[in-house]
Amino acid sequence: MRTSKTFLSLILALAALPFAAHRAAAIAGAWASNPQSRVRLITPWKVAPSPSPRETDLRLGLHFTLAPGWHVYWKNSGDAGFPPIVAFAKAPGLRGAELLWPAPQRFELRGGLVALGYEKEVVYPVRATLQSAPGHLLRLSADVDYLVCEVDCIPYRYTLTADQPVGTSAVPDPETVPLLDAWWSRLPAAADSLPGVTTDGVLEPAAPDTPGGAPVLEIRVHGARPALAPDAAPGLFLEVHDTFDAGRPEARVTDDGVVFRVPLKPHEVGKPLPRETTFAWTATGLAVRGQPFSLEARRTVRLGAAPAANAPAAPSARLALGSLAGPVPGALLAVAATLAALWLWGLLGTLRPGSGREALGFAAAAAICGALWALSRQVSFVGLAAVELILLAMALCAWLRRRMDHRRTVSFLLSLGLAACAAAAPWLAWHNRLTPPPTDAPAATGELHRPAA
Repeated sequence: MRTSKTFLSLILALAALPFAAHRAAAIAGAWASNPQSRVRLITPWKVAPSPSPRETDLRLGLHFTLAPGWHVYWKNSGDAGFPPIVAFAKAPGLRGAELLWPAPQRFELRGGLVALGYEKEVVYPVRATLQSAPGHLLRLSADVDYLVCEVDCIPYRYTLTADQPVGTSAVPDPETVPLLDAWWSRLPAAADSLPGVTTDGVLEPAAPDTPGGAPVLEIRVHGARPALAPDAAPGLFLEVHDTFDAGRPEARVTDDGVVFRVPLKPHEVGKPLPRETTFAWTATGLAVRGQPFSLEARRTVRLGAAPAANAPAAPSARLALGSLAGPVPGALLAVAATLAALWLWGLLGTLRPGSGREALGFAAAAAICGALWALSRQVSFVGLAAVELILLAMALCAWLRRRMDHRRTVSFLLSLGLAACAAAAPWLAWHNRLTPPPTDAPAATGELHRPAA
């Protein structure tokens, strides 16, 4: 009898071994590996808490380790690359899996390029909701597309899986809990949730006296100071914008906070700046009452006044000065040089060409090239091409007029065409200028543009 009981106990113990081993194993998916990186799914639980009677938040992580010198990307990858794309398969009981973005780093690449992302190791937190777990086991599966870069970039795509037991008694995983906690702590806090910290901004057009200058986004974080860590200087990371690409941010400390200034490059050169637009950003390397933090914010930013060294003039005076300092004089010079060259070459008027006059005509043509070069620094490439076509049309009208001199009606119409082209050149230059006129800015934004003390 005793032998039978012992044999029965042994059978029950052997039957329980697979389940006990399953509970004791770390709940992390298998690594998907390549020479540059490894990636897997992880959770902080050996046994996740049961969602009954209410649903439960389930923290997951997309865990990367990277070879030295290689990096993966933030939500805005920078000048090249793309961020990871994760699609979770539908699983009974799992809802709303969302990839989150820890505060990134900035990488300076060859050729003056910049990448925003992570090196060595990163866990992208994933927030999901656990509603139920049929059979007390949640099967996780996600398709992951990502790009890993050093100098060259290599794309990879994997299907990652992990099995998450669910029970009434939660059992944390000591291997993955510290890892997930460390990267969840790097998620930026919402700016509105930080007591005593406020943010605002203004979009400044390029200064009128800097042809080809870039507009500047100024972002102010009031109530913050730089973090004390020597390697944690204040940094700003703009999310992808529909209208602008961001340049290199510069930070300065003021009496009531930290101010970031970011030069912007419009996607459509010469297009007037919007009166207001929305920017989203993450600011890092900050502290409040000695506690380091990073924040994220989304703000509607209004167009402010362009910076000026002198006192502001009246709107009409500013417009006149902008016209004189803008591309109109260059276009008028190009038109005048074209007319002079056509006259010296005998295509206008009754002057007959001669060797000396032809040489002067080529000098006038050189003046046209100089005027167009100066104009290229003040108007968009589309505007410059339009002005060049206008000058060619002037030459064509003059040549045809010379050939049709005996037909008065045709000659008169060609003269009108020549005059219309001469008038159109400065108009096209002005409407395709790189710097918008100072009067485009609304007067109501003066308070927002006031610099921090």
